Amino acid sequence: MAHRDLEVAEIRRLLTAGTSIQMLAPRRVGKTWLMHEVEAELQSQGWLTIFSDVEGMRTEDEFLRDLCKKIEDIGSVAQRARGQLVQRLQQLVTGDFDGNPINAIGRIDVKGFSEALVASLDAQQANVVIFVDEIALFLSARLAADPAATLDFLYHLRRLRQAYPRVRWLLTGSIGLDVVARRANLAGALVDLEIFPLEPFSKVEARAYLAELCQNGKVRWPFSLDDAGFDHLAEQLGWLSPFYLKLIADRINPVNTEKIGSPIATVGDIDRAFDQLLAPAFRGSFAAWEEHIRKNFPKGESDLLHAILENCCAHPEGETTATMQARLVQKYPVLTLRDLMDLLTALANDGFLSEIGGRWCFRSGLLRRYWVKYISS
Repeated sequence: MAHRDLEVAEIRRLLTAGTSIQMLAPRRVGKTWLMHEVEAELQSQGWLTIFSDVEGMRTEDEFLRDLCKKIEDIGSVAQRARGQLVQRLQQLVTGDFDGNPINAIGRIDVKGFSEALVASLDAQQANVVIFVDEIALFLSARLAADPAATLDFLYHLRRLRQAYPRVRWLLTGSIGLDVVARRANLAGALVDLEIFPLEPFSKVEARAYLAELCQNGKVRWPFSLDDAGFDHLAEQLGWLSPFYLKLIADRINPVNTEKIGSPIATVGDIDRAFDQLLAPAFRGSFAAWEEHIRKNFPKGESDLLHAILENCCAHPEGETTATMQARLVQKYPVLTLRDLMDLLTALANDGFLSEIGGRWCFRSGLLRRYWVKYISS
């Protein structure tokens, strides 16, 4: 699928220029797929790439162990880096050392080990990039357990990025790092990272993607779309992410099959597909949205976020900031306009809402209908 060629090219340009990246990427827009596309292209150009998914990790030690294992798993350049790492660790570890870097974790401080690892990668002739997926979830968990140590480690990683420029970093996650930064006052530790927002598909990309799915037999009932049909689908879906485009395409079953080849899906066919997706059997397709708020925000904030979404889902055109604040302060009297704007921004960054004409509305019409049917009280 070649619908992200521009994004791949821009990320490659930034990394080649020596820039590390913070990708702001809401869920279901294909960020992990994009990272692997960039990884494959850089590998073909001789880069050393290390990919770490840190979701579910709880400590810096786990993160470093994973990086060590990834270095063990890749080619000859990585093996040279491993040899350099062993030499550096021998100078830091007291007592017997069997030469296995993983066994040094816990015997020296996290900062010392991480610097030895990054310095060893930097010493190679090849360019190096470390991809870290779901870093914000990892940071949220660490901040809850030990805020001071987590902030200290983050500033340490920033210093490593500055001291060892041959090693680039691409950090991303389904909860924005900006949300974590605001909550924990750690923005200074991320200031050197280039912001790279990853959006859902444009209408042109979405239409090409749907056509590709149908042409390659990746949907149950291949179909075609005329302009009116596609415009209706895009308006109702709103959030043109690969995941939800595939989900709706898999439910479109054109009634009129007289046309030779792929029948044209009508507005009625599309509406029936949307109705099916809102049936109880498909609730799991939306569960990640609600779970995201519950898992990644403290109880007080998650309650407020749900209250905001309840206000916004009542009408397709959404609600104004002033009206929302007037309603919410009745239950949350200490809620300031600044607090509300921060929360609205978090919901926008995470793909829930958009601000259009001074009103905050659900970015996905399908998600709004789901919220009204199953979540809103």
